This record gives sequence, structure tokens and C-alpha cells, in this order.
Amino acid sequence: MKTTEKNKKLVIILSIIIALTLGFIWIHSMMGQEESGEESGFVYRILCPFFEVFMGEGNVTEFFIRKLAHFTEFCALGIELMLYLNLLLKLSKPMKMVNAWVFGTMCALIDETIQIFSGRGPAIADVWLDSAGCFTGVLFGICVILIYERKKNKKNRTSDFE
Repeated sequence: MKTTEKNKKLVIILSIIIALTLGFIWIHSMMGQEESGEESGFVYRILCPFFEVFMGEGNVTEFFIRKLAHFTEFCALGIELMLYLNLLLKLSKPMKMVNAWVFGTMCALIDETIQIFSGRGPAIADVWLDSAGCFTGVLFGICVILIYERKKNKKNRTSDFE
């Protein structure tokens, strides 16, 4: 398979994954306050025992779990965006990183705007948290890319000597 064919397939797959991730994030923002609270409570009851091992009994709150969810969702989005833009754009890696982070931050702004219309309390602090999660994901994504490229280059150099 040609590299361009492989890249086209990866771009399509990543496009679908990004769309699903944004759908997941934004659908949860459309939930009403009561429904969202019930879901947070359910997730809290599942994750609380795990986090209490590290944070101590009674130190894990629903607030912590909700904020961790914000950060984690946007971290995943940042990874996806970085991988996607690396395949799609002919820019330097730092510029790809900036583009991925800015796009993720715009998605966070949309996320909080959706909450205005769902009767929940949008918060600028959540945009900052989502943006930090996206930036962390972008950093993870660039690490994956650099490791992949290093392995690929090492393999190519080894095959040159054979």
C-alpha cells in the first residue's frame, strides 16, 4: 500500500474519531443540570474508590470527578487533533501544535456556549481547564509522532546497511 493511501485512510479514521469525540463532549453539554448531575454521581460512585487510594478517603468529590472528565475529554481531543493535523498540514511541528491547541480551545468555547442553552452554568474556568487538557493531549500527540518518526528513521537507516 502506498504511503498516501495509508495516510488517506488514517485521515478518514481520525476524522471519524474526532467527530465522535466532539459529539460525546457536546451531547453531554446539552444535558440538563439534573441529568448531568445524575451521570456525574454515577461516575463518581465508580471512580471514587480508585482515587481514594491515592488521595485518601473522603478527599474525592464529584466536583473533582467532573473537572477530571473535562480535562480528560479534551486531552483525548488534543491527541486526536495533533495526529490529524500532522497528517494533513505541511507546516512545522510547532505550528501544527499551535493549530491543534487553538482548534481544541475553540471547541471548548463552543462546549461552554452550548451549556448556556441547556440551562447549566457555563464557566470560563472550564474553558481554561479544557484548553489545558487539549494542550496536554497535543504534547502527548507530538511525543507519539516523534517516537514513531524516530523508529521509522532508525528502521530506514538499518535497511540501508543491508
